Amino acid sequence: MKWNNVQFGDMDFEEKHVVYFPEGIIGFEEYRKFLIVNDESSEPFRWLVSLDDRELSFPVIDPALVQHDFTGANFPRQDVSVLSVVAIKSDLAQSTVNLKSPIVINNADRTGKQIVLENDHLNVRTPLARLAEPILE
Repeated sequence: MKWNNVQFGDMDFEEKHVVYFPEGIIGFEEYRKFLIVNDESSEPFRWLVSLDDRELSFPVIDPALVQHDFTGANFPRQDVSVLSVVAIKSDLAQSTVNLKSPIVINNADRTGKQIVLENDHLNVRTPLARLAEPILE
């Protein structure tokens, strides 16, 4: 299949790569179909690209890169991918990551859901600068 996105231009993909969000994403409930795009020039970020709106895409990151004890093992299903949405600001020092409401993707059936974790230590605006902090052992 082909899709044209404002950010990435023409993209070829297979239906098996589509992630379906039955409830959408918080604040974007009407958009249900997305691709996860790996762009080498953006690493360690990836992009959650809407197939419902060619102008909509979200930068996402593995939350464990920002908070080292954040793992997919915290979720009931074993075969999941966990991503956090990044708010990139023109001043990168002001950029943040939403660790409170991660996106959880069931890899077996390619369905996704953004969930709100009941953990007072997680924040919707965690500074992205934490990405550069070393892991303390």
